[in-house]
Amino acid sequence: MVGATGLPHGRGRVARLDDQTERLGDHRNRRSRARRLRGHRALPRTGASVPGEATAPQGRVYSDPRWNVVLQALERLEPGHWTTYGDLAALVGMSPQSVGGFMAESADTDHAHRVLQSGGRISPQFRWLDPERTDDPREVLEKEGLTFDQAGRADPRRHITADRLRTILAEDGVVLPPAGGPQPPPPPDPTPAAFEQFQQNLEYARQLVDGGRSLERLGVGSFDVTDLYRAAWTQAVAALDHWVTREIVDRAVTLALTPGEPRPHKFTNLSIPVELFEDIHHRNEDLGKAFRAHLERHFAFMTFQNPDKIKEGFAHVSTVNLWVRVAEVLTEQDVKNPITADGVRTRLREIAWRRNNIAHTADHDPLCPGQKASITADEAEATIEWLETMAIAIQLALGDTLPAPSPDGPSEMRGVPSAAGARQAAGSRVKRTWDEPGFLQAVEQYCPADVRETLLAVYRHAESHPSFHEYYFGDGEYPSVTAWFNLGSDTASVWSIYTGPAKSVMAVNFGSMHNHGASRERMARLAERLGVLPGSARLRDQLESAGYAKYPSLQPAALARPDSREVIISALNEFLTGEPPH
Repeated sequence: MVGATGLPHGRGRVARLDDQTERLGDHRNRRSRARRLRGHRALPRTGASVPGEATAPQGRVYSDPRWNVVLQALERLEPGHWTTYGDLAALVGMSPQSVGGFMAESADTDHAHRVLQSGGRISPQFRWLDPERTDDPREVLEKEGLTFDQAGRADPRRHITADRLRTILAEDGVVLPPAGGPQPPPPPDPTPAAFEQFQQNLEYARQLVDGGRSLERLGVGSFDVTDLYRAAWTQAVAALDHWVTREIVDRAVTLALTPGEPRPHKFTNLSIPVELFEDIHHRNEDLGKAFRAHLERHFAFMTFQNPDKIKEGFAHVSTVNLWVRVAEVLTEQDVKNPITADGVRTRLREIAWRRNNIAHTADHDPLCPGQKASITADEAEATIEWLETMAIAIQLALGDTLPAPSPDGPSEMRGVPSAAGARQAAGSRVKRTWDEPGFLQAVEQYCPADVRETLLAVYRHAESHPSFHEYYFGDGEYPSVTAWFNLGSDTASVWSIYTGPAKSVMAVNFGSMHNHGASRERMARLAERLGVLPGSARLRDQLESAGYAKYPSLQPAALARPDSREVIISALNEFLTGEPPH
């Protein structure tokens, strides 16, 4: 599996997710979430009312009138039709999770089975409120006149959208209440994950190289075009520096929020000011936020370009023998070009030295006073590629970060519980494990229509393929999903989709395929087929030079092209069958 960083996860990660994660629809989670979110109280069925509160069809009173609107909408949802949690949420200005938590325990509707996931499927976690009821909700829906396709998706022509619900309610004189009561959750943090940001910065460096090549072909002589290659070199090293800092901070915060986990010696020796302790213990400050801010200040004036400094930094969060393990990973990825730990350190020192020479002396050549050292586009590009490959190896050497603690669990290590503390917890940046509803909602929310259509077509194609094994959903800050397939001798993660407010991409996991037995010829054909998409013309050459140990991403421009879905699905079909189409 590939995680939010674009790196392959071992199967141990899959097992841990299965063992340690409770799904969104788990009954215990739904009960606690409903208690937190539904914001209602039951009154005796005497017809009495409370000012400012709305009465449900069966007589229950809700402090937030929006819940009454949800029930009014469900009451008008006729047999043979369906809607989604997202539609109901959009109708009343809440989150789909809030609606799901409310419906999981509300006895005021008999139509909860007509509320499906955004793709038209019945939620695997759906349970009748009556514990004695065991009939299949699909059979109930089919008896009501609703049909399903072979993939278990309900007839889209019977889908009642939020707009249609709004019209139906208006025709019946139901007035939608103004926004009030519990507020919807804050928008997602737009800051990209650490490794994603690192790759974005490297992409900027590559654009500088491409721009220099173009200007060289045009014969521009008004300035030294090779300065663009120097700028790209400097940008790539700065990207590495910034990523290492963020990676250390992210891992340290996760450790702090996970009591009982073994701590490296340097982590336990980190000093914190008394003010920080008092903020957490006495003022109920969120531990994750406070510790993150302290670490960001602590590491703000450190640089992580020299290999010794990088190892020293990661020693705060890991006991791995960093450069020895990185060399092993790099050698495993390219057995024809083995490298030692000192070889990795030497290459990195040379790159960092050249960056400093560019920044501090305008890249003067010590052997030719008054002249700049020569640099070419190929040299700059090779440096960028090597830094990315080395960073991936560092991630693999360090291993997966710990699973993020539950925001409701004791690991937040707060002082005296309070409502203010609960509100702070809701805003803290902790990871979570996603599921299909969360992923589909993110695709709907973050992706332009043309990108969304391509990603959903690829997603739905996977489970219809004979060699499909399983989906695994990621645990990053934003939803992601990886599709595993049987390749003959082994299973491998073939592609991953990562969503986010900045952009959504599809990674093609050549590194995983290579590690799980896919032949070079088979992967080369896949790279050739995908090479027709925008931005992918040099895909095969780049993969060949890296021994196919890479995880390239198809960017939104490639996914938005009208024929993208046909190109991608056809290429995947050919790869998965192992034979070119006839």
